[in-house]
Amino acid sequence: MAGASLGLDADRPLRVVALGGGTGLASLLRALKREAGRSRDPWKLTGIVTVSDNGGSSGRIREELGGIPPGDLRNCLAALTLEDSALSDLLNYRFKSEGDLSGHSLGNLMLWALADLTGDWVRAIRKLSGVLVTAGRLFPSTVVPVTLCAEDMAGRTYAGETAVGASHPPLARLWLEPRDAEPLPETVLALLSADLILLSPGSLYTSTIPNLLLRELQEAVELSQAPVVYVANLMTEPGETHGLDLEAHVAAIAALTHTRLAAIIANETPLSSSLLARYQEEGGQPLLTQADQILGIPVHRFPLLDPEMLTARHHPDLLNRAIRDVLARL
Repeated sequence: MAGASLGLDADRPLRVVALGGGTGLASLLRALKREAGRSRDPWKLTGIVTVSDNGGSSGRIREELGGIPPGDLRNCLAALTLEDSALSDLLNYRFKSEGDLSGHSLGNLMLWALADLTGDWVRAIRKLSGVLVTAGRLFPSTVVPVTLCAEDMAGRTYAGETAVGASHPPLARLWLEPRDAEPLPETVLALLSADLILLSPGSLYTSTIPNLLLRELQEAVELSQAPVVYVANLMTEPGETHGLDLEAHVAAIAALTHTRLAAIIANETPLSSSLLARYQEEGGQPLLTQADQILGIPVHRFPLLDPEMLTARHHPDLLNRAIRDVLARL
């Protein structure tokens, strides 16, 4: 699909679907929400969120109360909020105490409570989206509680997102249990009707890839006529992607999901010496490349690093500009 083009209809909005999880998908949605929230020719933006998290507040809620983990959904809802408000601050509030609530996010509890009251995760997200006033739609990839599993090249197996995140890359296999978990119909329809599909940055094996381990979502991407663009990470992660360069990231996506990428968006801004030293001490390295193509896929390099952040993060305005630039080239 490297040569795919966009067959756009000027009378309808551009339909963009972003897949991922964690902070990576939230960063991507934050960059795109201005396009979805503008009054003239807004994009129709849909976020599809992985739900295999078993750590932190989400993992505790999942273990104690059941259902799918709400953390990544809450994080992405906050990113899609059109204006900062007390409500959006409440969504991200974490309890600080010595009791059972310590470490829990209020937004996680609110989402789970709404899902319990309505009996429907889609309705719960829609209700909270309406209160917050968000741009775009958000769906969990599935409402079936799933466990992310992996096997590395030495034959060691890992069960649970936390364990996979601490594995020994590269991974030979990655799958979800139960293997027959069905995605939400809304996610399949969104992908089939998309004009552009974006794979978000973030944890490669535990955020970017897992949505596409659901067979029907993988098939929907294959059947869609939309080009698929990978927004690459800024850094490798200790454990999960230690020692993997950008080519290895792209190869993992191709091997584990059979997804054909049309383009790769990569950062070209080097880290400051102090920030680089801090990441290297923790085992992280920048994902920089001088290649114009990786595995035959065009690489588009842009300055994407937020210079005001104390950690390596995509600047929403720069990422927005990069996506629009690549969209014009496609």
